[in-house]
Amino acid sequence: MLKKIFIRSLLVLLSLVFLIIALFVIANWGDQDLRHEVEAELHWQAPKEIVDSNGFVLLQGMTAKEGVDPVVLGRRKLAAELQRFEEHRHKMSYDPIEPVLDADEVRFQRGQAETCAYTESANCVAFYLSREVKDEQAILHARKSLLANFDRLKASATYLEIMPPHIGASIPQFSPLMHAAELQRMRAIRLIADGNPTLGLTELLQVADFSQRWLANSSSLVSHMIALASLQRDLRILDELLVRFPELLKEQAQIQTWLSRFSLQKMSMDKAFKTERQVSLQVMHAALGASTNRAPDPALSWAQRLLTKLISRPNAALNLTYDWNLLLETLAQQTGTAYIEMKVAMPNKRKALLGLGFANVYLRDPVAKILLGVSSPGFETYIERHADVFAQANLLAVKLDLLTQKIAEENIPQFIQSQAAQYAAKYGVQAVKWDADKHLISVALRQNSNQGYQKEKVIHSKL
Repeated sequence: MLKKIFIRSLLVLLSLVFLIIALFVIANWGDQDLRHEVEAELHWQAPKEIVDSNGFVLLQGMTAKEGVDPVVLGRRKLAAELQRFEEHRHKMSYDPIEPVLDADEVRFQRGQAETCAYTESANCVAFYLSREVKDEQAILHARKSLLANFDRLKASATYLEIMPPHIGASIPQFSPLMHAAELQRMRAIRLIADGNPTLGLTELLQVADFSQRWLANSSSLVSHMIALASLQRDLRILDELLVRFPELLKEQAQIQTWLSRFSLQKMSMDKAFKTERQVSLQVMHAALGASTNRAPDPALSWAQRLLTKLISRPNAALNLTYDWNLLLETLAQQTGTAYIEMKVAMPNKRKALLGLGFANVYLRDPVAKILLGVSSPGFETYIERHADVFAQANLLAVKLDLLTQKIAEENIPQFIQSQAAQYAAKYGVQAVKWDADKHLISVALRQNSNQGYQKEKVIHSKL
């Protein structure tokens, strides 16, 4: 009797499992056509001709050994990375993940206390000027090769990043670039302190100009965020210099010209998010395959391949991945209240894309939707850090106007309010506030700054 009950119970359980599997299989029967724009993004190609005048080539070779042409090294390293991508384009990961150090390059190591630690120092200008000149000159001499490469990079005719859209792609070494830029800021500060404000400010703004160009042309999220950090440093150093050396106001035309080049449109996150979308598509394609006659990544187990074959619609998954990422691009294009409204609406927009499901289990395209859920970090954080740099630029622009126009203290609130519309077009609409007691203007950030000394989400500037 017990045996019969057990057998019947087992049959019922097996029937239930079979019915559930059948339900998923039927729900995912038949695929969509792969949309043209999705197909195009799956076929990323590097430029046919990579010119020596592209600063990105030189960036790849900034760590060249002394006597080695950084452009030659950069071309070789870039060619090797592109070859790796072509060999592993249809796989979910590279092997090996970390490339081997080239024989013609040295491993970059940042010297202890060579440059200001922005998150630890209350004032980086004061930090540099507290150092003995001979010690500063020794640092610059030791880094002369790196600084020479940085000079060539700044003078490059173009800066076009060529970064394969793959989760296993190697990230270029940006640390040497950031270090060289900081050393030039240090050198510029010394020139200003030694009574050469025009020359010092010109040298400082050469770095700042490159930071803007880098941001406008960054094609990956990592590169974009590092370029933002470089711009944050430029803005902070300029602000600290104006406090310490009021005579720099005579050079305000140079600073205002640089500030005028900030552009929400030219320095948008579009390129970075397009690359993120392409990476997501490559991952999904490798996991599920599609109508392009490619099988899923052979690294997947037979059970994974069977599962994806039975309960997935590869083309539908790729179309969904494209639309999922497009939501983030649209969010990044918003400013002010429009951004806040869309951010609040994002969960519902995502739910609408995912369709019917319970506890992250979805009837249609379950594998794809689970992958999207676990591979979508808080991109809003990056969008808001981007906006915060423009807010910081806005703060410096307002400060410069207040100082050059010699606005009386009692008229500052009215002046700030009257200028808000003018600044909003370039910098968004994060409001500048005036604290008469502390003689400070400030702007509230959306994210904690990782480059400013202030720990709270507010950046202050003294008049």
